[in-house]
Amino acid sequence: MPIFIALGKATPEGARYLGALAQRHEQAVRRAEEEGGKVLASYACLGRYDYLAILDCPDEKIALKILAKEASHGNVHYETMTAIPLDEFSSLVDTL
Repeated sequence: MPIFIALGKATPEGARYLGALAQRHEQAVRRAEEEGGKVLASYACLGRYDYLAILDCPDEKIALKILAKEASHGNVHYETMTAIPLDEFSSLVDTL
């Protein structure tokens, strides 16, 4: 399945309710699984983004649905990108 990277920024509301972050994250992981995706890893970050999530989803539509649903709760805004394993990328560019 394709891998998607989601870089998140906490909204002001999300920053106010950091105490419930662990519970919200557990619920988000379950919701992703219900949609057919899987959260491979999640991190808190210092710098430009507050969160990084790595998702394994059947396709970009499922990834979009999962992340849009999470963003609709008002706690985080996401920037999303597709990730291609380096060995796959290398085989694509080896013929250049």
